[in-house]
Amino acid sequence: MTTLVLLRGLMRDSRHWNGFDQRLNQQAVNVISVDLPGNGVLVNQVSPGKMQDYCDAVWQQIDAALLKQGTPPSQVNLVLVGLSMGGMLALTMAAQCRSRVQHVVLINSSAANLSPWYYRFQCWGLMMSLAHALLSVRPYLPGQNQGGTDRGHWLEATVLDFTSRHFGQSIEVINAWSLLRLQSHTSFINGLRQLYASARFHSPVLQGTCVSVIVANQDKLANPKCSEQLALFYQTPLLKIDDCGHDASLDQPQQLQQLLLKIIS
Repeated sequence: MTTLVLLRGLMRDSRHWNGFDQRLNQQAVNVISVDLPGNGVLVNQVSPGKMQDYCDAVWQQIDAALLKQGTPPSQVNLVLVGLSMGGMLALTMAAQCRSRVQHVVLINSSAANLSPWYYRFQCWGLMMSLAHALLSVRPYLPGQNQGGTDRGHWLEATVLDFTSRHFGQSIEVINAWSLLRLQSHTSFINGLRQLYASARFHSPVLQGTCVSVIVANQDKLANPKCSEQLALFYQTPLLKIDDCGHDASLDQPQQLQQLLLKIIS
């Protein structure tokens, strides 16, 4: 039995897959979506400063989900699908427990031993997105000054403009993600700790585990050259998604789904 495990990136959680896990389920794919310490259902935990220290909490979620499905974890071949920081964690988990991981799929990820920091996190793009959110989008957002939604709106508007090619100006999506933020969100300190862990991450050498690398051609957060270097490092073809930003499951869910189904077929 093959199961896909979905791992989100920096300061995001399983809710931000935006229904992509359900899309895969509809294709008869068994999917588990988990959260990193400090995010989502684990929002009250402290985010570690080292990538390897995230693994135990994620393995526990995977095993609990499999047992709930009535499947012994030892009988499952896992395909770890990681977006951005989630890809770094997927590689770390595969290196830590390679007998359980059949395949790792990296989406718009990066590594400090392969790419410079200014490719891995493009600060200029973030500043432009922040300016756009404050000057262009914020005046059109409803609910200003209602229970803190003003802060949530501009922050989520910034994130979406930075990570999405198609939804950076979508008031509907900004409001939906702002509501998620009001319900639960990663603390500022945990966000810094996650950024620190990501900045220190080095790609491990994997033996016996397949690696696929997917890159979006319009990623404003991580330069696509980061994925090119990962593909070279793991000696695997670079799979490209057109007209797509960093958050591939939001911008191009159909293209991403087709690639994943092809990978696991």
